[in-house]
Order: sequence, then structure tokens, then C-alpha cells
Amino acid sequence: MEWIQPTLLWGLLGLTIPVLIHLWNGKKGKLIAWAAFPWLDPKESQSSRSVKLENWLLLLVRMLLMIVLVVLLAGLVWKGLGSSREYKVVHLIWPDEQVEAEFRFELEQATEKGQQVRWLAAGLPDYQANPISSLDFSLENLRNYLEELEADTDSIYLYTGLQDSFFPKNSYWLPQQPVVRVAENYISKSSSPSISLESGESLGLDSKGILVKTASMGSSTKSIPSQFSFAFGDLSDERKTNVRNALDAISQVYGMSFTESDLEDAEFVFSDSLISNLKENQVLLLFENQLIENKDQVFTLSNSINQNWDEMVANGLLPELILGKILTHLGLGKADLKISKTQLEQKFLTIPSSKLTKTANGNEVLLVLMLVLFAIERFLAYRANL
Repeated sequence: MEWIQPTLLWGLLGLTIPVLIHLWNGKKGKLIAWAAFPWLDPKESQSSRSVKLENWLLLLVRMLLMIVLVVLLAGLVWKGLGSSREYKVVHLIWPDEQVEAEFRFELEQATEKGQQVRWLAAGLPDYQANPISSLDFSLENLRNYLEELEADTDSIYLYTGLQDSFFPKNSYWLPQQPVVRVAENYISKSSSPSISLESGESLGLDSKGILVKTASMGSSTKSIPSQFSFAFGDLSDERKTNVRNALDAISQVYGMSFTESDLEDAEFVFSDSLISNLKENQVLLLFENQLIENKDQVFTLSNSINQNWDEMVANGLLPELILGKILTHLGLGKADLKISKTQLEQKFLTIPSSKLTKTANGNEVLLVLMLVLFAIERFLAYRANL
């Protein structure tokens, strides 16, 4: 037995009201002598025992009526009555052919048992009725999909791979802590492009996300030419020299080639201030903090570290900062690395249960009982002329 709003049980103090009414009605009146008083029968001035019994019954009914009203308002949850509720199990499948294929047998068994098997996509569509090609899925809306789970879900099974890109956020809220089923044989489809060097080698990210030179990155990998053009905007001569030295260092270490050109033809532009007339294929690298609206074309280098320009140049960090922004623009970002099952499970947090979300399962019984008691109370009150 559990109360939804136990503070309302203070309403039981209202039981004193029927008692006070009973005591008031039972109060003896003041005897007033009048001329014909001696000729009255003494029995007529005394209350019969049956009347007193009816008054006690009326008091008891009124107290019970008050108790039922308070219990109804406080919300009583009988655990015994809720035991007949069907145990709700939901199976969520990451919308990927490899994940679905590896757990197809388990998913079919869950469907035969009458459990909910859903795709992790918009609307949580049914697994059997919706093929994977028809799903509306966007990684940016992943949290919204999880929020569509019903709050009274008892168990959640999540079928997915251990790719870091699957659940990029640090936390996801669910009604219950999910049981994670990992696709052991999953092979990541996302591949970082490579830069084709003049030496015949390729420059790309290895399995650990480190930029390395290799003989070949594979025929399926997108290849990018290693020749890039750059220009300067509003920049001092000293900073221009520093940028040229940084680009030369990148060329010597990684084999990339940078050629200085006009502002209109350059692919990368270095400046201290924003340039409004950037072309679609141009990237602006700023050395001063600016209010950036177009984050796809504008990158700020000064936000990368907490050092001023002289310290950044003196510590040799400028080539690394410039190269990092160039690789991000080219699509050579962080590799889609695997995470551990424990790391994935720690991303899911259980929504705190609130008693206010529960529903009293005995309201119907209490309402019927209150109507019956009210009818009895009115009947006894009518007979007692109260």
C-alpha cells in the first residue's frame, strides 16, 4: 500500500467534526418549568435507547465517510491490484542492417512473445511493419526518439554497436536502465577521407585517430588532392610571416603543399577580422575572437588555447592549430572509434520516479463506498431529524 500525496492525510483531523456535531446534538436542553409541566408523563421527556443507538450509528457512518473522502484525495495505491498489469518490455533496434541481422532471431522471438519491438527512429516504428529503408532517422533527434518511450515501461533492451558516433551525447534519459545488447561483428561504415600526396602516399587517420602516412587508404576511401591555396586578409606582416612558417612546417612533416594566391582564388584565408564576401568553397581562419554565425566556413584559432599570440608562436603550436582546422574542414575529423560496453551504459540515466505520476488504482471502489455511506448517512439523519 502506498500513498500518492500523503500530506493530505492530515485531513483525517476532520474526524473531530462529526464527533463535535454528535456531542452538540446530544447536549441536554435547559429545563423550563411551566404551568402544565407536572401533569406530563416523565417517559416522554427521556430519549429512548433506540434513538441513542441510531445517533451512534450516524456518528460512525459520518466518520467513515470522512475517512473515505480523505483516502480518495490522498490517492491510495494498492500493490495487489496492480499485479495484474501486463509487464511492458520494449526492444529498441539501432537502424542499421548489420545490427538488425545479428539480432534477428532474438527480435523475432520477442515479437512472438507479444513484446514491443521498435526501431530507434522517429515515432519508434514497429519492427515488423516498417522496413529499415522507410525509417525517418536523424542523429540530432536521437534524444527526442528516446523521449517517446512510455513512462510506465518496465524493461528496455537496446540493440546497437559500440561506435562512439552512435550516441555522441554524454547522457540520455530513459524510464529504465536499458539492457545493452552489442553487435559484436559490427563494422563501421563511416570512413574518413584521405589526402593524396605527390609522393604517391596517402595521408589519413588510423584506427586510433592519429594522422599518418600510408601506402594506400583503400579504393573505397575518398581521396583529396594535397595542393591547397591560401591568402591573407586583415593581418599584420609579422603574423603573415608566422603563418607562412607554420604552413611550411606542415608541408615538411606531412607532405601537403600550400601556395599563396589572391584572396578571391584562395581556399583558406587567414585574417584578424571577418570577411563578408566569402565564397562557398572558401574557409576563413581568424586569429581574433569574433561573433561567428557561419561555423562551417569560419574557424577561430585563438579559442583553441588559453595563450596569447606570442606564446602560441613561441611554443610551436601554430602549425598544429592550423592543421587541425584544415583537417576538420576536409572531413578528416575524429575517427569513429569504438567505446566499451560500460562506457555506453553510463550514458543512460534513469528518469527519477515521481509519486505524482502514479495513479491511484482504488478510486472506483472508494467512490462506490463513499456513495453508499452518503446514502446511509442521509437515511439515518432523516430518521433522527438531523
